[in-house]
Amino acid sequence: MTVQQEEEQTEIKEESKFELDLSRQANMVPQDKIVNWNIEVFGVGSVGSHVTECLAKSGFKSIKVYDMDTVELENISPQAFDRTDIGKFKVDAVNDICQRNAGLTIQTSNEEITEKTVISPEPLTVYCCFFDSLEARRLVFEKLKGSPVLFVDGRIGKFDMRYYLVDCSDKVEVKDYLVTLDTSVQSEMSCGDKACATVNRVISGHIVMQIINYILGNSYIKTFIGNLAMPTTDIAVVKNVKKIKELTANQSQNIEEHIQYREISAEADNTVTVEEEDEDEVDPGEEPEDE
Repeated sequence: MTVQQEEEQTEIKEESKFELDLSRQANMVPQDKIVNWNIEVFGVGSVGSHVTECLAKSGFKSIKVYDMDTVELENISPQAFDRTDIGKFKVDAVNDICQRNAGLTIQTSNEEITEKTVISPEPLTVYCCFFDSLEARRLVFEKLKGSPVLFVDGRIGKFDMRYYLVDCSDKVEVKDYLVTLDTSVQSEMSCGDKACATVNRVISGHIVMQIINYILGNSYIKTFIGNLAMPTTDIAVVKNVKKIKELTANQSQNIEEHIQYREISAEADNTVTVEEEDEDEVDPGEEPEDE
């Protein structure tokens, strides 16, 4: 680390010694409802860096990020970083951003996620995956599949945006999501079509809002397929949730039992713009971009 970087780190630590004023969102995002929730973010590039900062500024207190890449000049425009972050591990740079802008220190890991990596599903935890390949997303998802946790996947390409919120204990949702991980139909985009700040910020706001809806026990969008430049073609599949009973500190049952606290209405799913049965007709294999 250079002398300049050391000085910047000291400045960031000093700036992080403040408490975020959340008074303007107090009624929209009640802190007592989200304070006990943990968020894990895999991949903090085009989508993940913005999502992480937005989560921190929304009041989440427990965030852990995973990424083995470093910040490069080409990352500055579409991602949440600035020029002072060049050369840093992305996870360290995101931590600096959260400290500076939200007074929050997050957990970080720059180790590669492999088949041998242990990811143990935990209660009151949302798992977000924004790695830049479908294979990497499948790797993380397979470690969570079958557990009563929420898995979030966000994808971009040109002006297209797509995200999925998957109840990993729901066999139908798991099956439908696995179809979108078919690598045989993904397309390769040119470098100039991969990511831009406008798209990345919009999809990140969408994703964080749906995570908040899920935690608050509200209905939430479980599948979104849209285009920022042509939003009239957007598709949103909504999951109508009756309620999610709060898990208190003394309710520390085995994770397999936590599913009983989540109650879904008989008519759980409805579609905003098209019938849900048509969802599979949309090409699921667009190459995701996050790094």
